[in-house]
Amino acid sequence: MNSDLIIKQFSVNILIYLVAFKISNVKDINYKKIIKVIIGTIITTTIYAICKGYVNAVFLLIISFTIQCIFLSIIIKDNISIIILNLVSNAITYIIYTLATLIEIIPMVYLKIENNTLNFILITLISLILFILFSKIKRIRNGMKFLKRYKNQEYIDIIEINISATLILAYCLFGNYYGNLTRHILISFIILGIIMFIMIQKTLILYYKQKLLEKTMADYEEEIKQKDEIIKELSEEKFKISKVNHEFYNRQKSLEKAVKDFINNTSTEMGNELTIINKINNLSKEYSNKMEKIKQVEKLPLTDVEEIDEMFKYMQSECIKNNIDFRLKIEGNIISLINNIIEKDRLVTLIGDHLRDAIIAINSGTNKFKSIIAILGIKDKYYEFCVYDTGVEFEIETLLKLGLEPVTTHKNTGGTGIGFISTFETINKCKASLIIQEKNKENTNNYTKAVIIRFDGKKEYRIKSYRANEIKKQVKDNRIIIEK
Repeated sequence: MNSDLIIKQFSVNILIYLVAFKISNVKDINYKKIIKVIIGTIITTTIYAICKGYVNAVFLLIISFTIQCIFLSIIIKDNISIIILNLVSNAITYIIYTLATLIEIIPMVYLKIENNTLNFILITLISLILFILFSKIKRIRNGMKFLKRYKNQEYIDIIEINISATLILAYCLFGNYYGNLTRHILISFIILGIIMFIMIQKTLILYYKQKLLEKTMADYEEEIKQKDEIIKELSEEKFKISKVNHEFYNRQKSLEKAVKDFINNTSTEMGNELTIINKINNLSKEYSNKMEKIKQVEKLPLTDVEEIDEMFKYMQSECIKNNIDFRLKIEGNIISLINNIIEKDRLVTLIGDHLRDAIIAINSGTNKFKSIIAILGIKDKYYEFCVYDTGVEFEIETLLKLGLEPVTTHKNTGGTGIGFISTFETINKCKASLIIQEKNKENTNNYTKAVIIRFDGKKEYRIKSYRANEIKKQVKDNRIIIEK
């Protein structure tokens, strides 16, 4: 068995696997993968060396390629075509090995190295150095992304054809030659280099063109979606305006007739005149109020979580029904919140419960300033859900029993206290804190309280209130942290 042949085939096969790992961006290379590579290389080299004198060269190439594909499919589990990966790896390996052979001519001539085994060892070392340099190329550093399986990737056939042709040419040029390669090496490298350069360049151009096209299409789709939403909103607004106009049409006509009758009837009493004027004023005021409501429905900021956005929209509509001003602030990545801290369904329930409680609290009070502010997002490095309202404050007894049993200050207006039971379950599960802030007394044209669920990992129940001393007098345990 020719030792030079074994050295060359072993080094070439090792290099093929290394190139395959690099261009497919395999980073977790452990000892199991190394063992598989060595086993595959030994099998391929042994079969190649034994069959070299008996089997057709093309058939040998097919056998080697098949064994490589089998081991690559075992080692690499990514969404990638193993055949194409192997073709690319073989083609690049031939280029590297050819260039290494060309470089090795310099020390071979100057040092007068005539030992073929030593020459092949030197070629192998140079090949490894060239591979390291190849790995540092910017567009290769994180693999060749175009090798991944994407839909509608028509140019994949181009890759297969070009690389296959390159492989065959490489094998025909120097695959069977193990003596002095000086006569053939230069032309081999030039032809291979040109073909490989053109292939990679065309492929990369096609790849980036497609990615640019996909991005452009995505931008157009997003723009169309936004336009559709605007059109939908305008259509809805138009419908609402048409509905209001239709509603007031007959009433307007009735008043017009009353005015005409009044003008034509000079004997009409002063009381009737005042009645007509009042009706006109009332109708005008009513019409203006309804039109104002239509136009004042603000478009809410989105979290990009459909269920959460729908809940906020629903609560906005409930506020409109109850003549309550509703404002929403979204701060930070809410998708990250539901992926890492709290389940989506729990958060939706939390939002619904506390906004409903705020509406009930406002309707239970006498404050003419009816407003709710909901804030969801990051504040002071922690995620929070906060609800400010202008409703009645909690009874002290209610504050002390929250989370222990279903208690409510608003039993007569729809409150059940169950919402806070659910809130405390969420707090315990997510290691969050409940903070109740009492800002001002009712009827002060300001927000009276805030309910804050802060995902800080502390599991605290904290009350910050102007009546902290009064609350402390009634506290019987250390469950609640009370501050002024």
